[in-house]
Amino acid sequence: MSINVSDLPTVRGQSLDIRPNRTLSIAHHVGTTQPDTVVFFCHGAGGNKDQWRPQWQALKAEGYSLVAWDLLGHGDSARPREDQAYAWPELVADYLAILQRYGGVRNLIVAHSFGTGLSLSALLARPPVSIDAALLLGTQLYRPVVSGGLMSLPAWILEWLRPLLAKGFRERAWHASADPALVAYEEKLTERNRLHMFKALTKNAQWPDAAQIPSLVLPVSVLAGDSDGLTPASGGQALAGQLPDADFQVLEACGHQLMLEKPDAVLKAFNTLLARAL
Repeated sequence: MSINVSDLPTVRGQSLDIRPNRTLSIAHHVGTTQPDTVVFFCHGAGGNKDQWRPQWQALKAEGYSLVAWDLLGHGDSARPREDQAYAWPELVADYLAILQRYGGVRNLIVAHSFGTGLSLSALLARPPVSIDAALLLGTQLYRPVVSGGLMSLPAWILEWLRPLLAKGFRERAWHASADPALVAYEEKLTERNRLHMFKALTKNAQWPDAAQIPSLVLPVSVLAGDSDGLTPASGGQALAGQLPDADFQVLEACGHQLMLEKPDAVLKAFNTLLARAL
């Protein structure tokens, strides 16, 4: 059944100066029955916090505290043009500031794609609050390879080529069975993300040192889509194999957008992980 995009809930935030000259759109919900358990949602490159709406609504109903944000340059956050604003250490520092500001008695991370790398880097940086578990979607042990051809072009040319780029992303990121209305809705949201930001993001992107991954002893669940053309399942399996307390699962008939394509499976994995962590 096709979705009615006008009925979709939205993860709405407010603009906050999380650090000097770092204004992010952050959604914060204080839980009802379980306010001391905080779930942090970190989206991927080119994404936005609204991509977590299925999990946000479900966990909000279960009484948890929730935090989701638009990375700098994404969604409703500030969009500086300076490349250095998107340096990996700056994005990790934003992440650590958010954890410090909203952390509770128990804290769990749910992250996707590029956001999984930021999450692992934040964990390796010894965050100011304890993290009890992490759910990583569409991730890799090593930094994903980004094709250098098109990304070497000036941003204004990339904007002109945006329809072509969107088509290529659609074919690699979504399973063929994905609801066309959902895909169109998501593509509309990404139009807010300028391609000069994406160029800077890919140029500055780092990734956690694989040799340090075994030092992360918290419970971790790694999920992959069997048809993910951006971060193949083999990369997620390799990462899970290096983590001391991790499990790995492949979702069938699923591409890169796991939280949107298979929201129930992602929620089930989260609840299983929560039971392991608490």
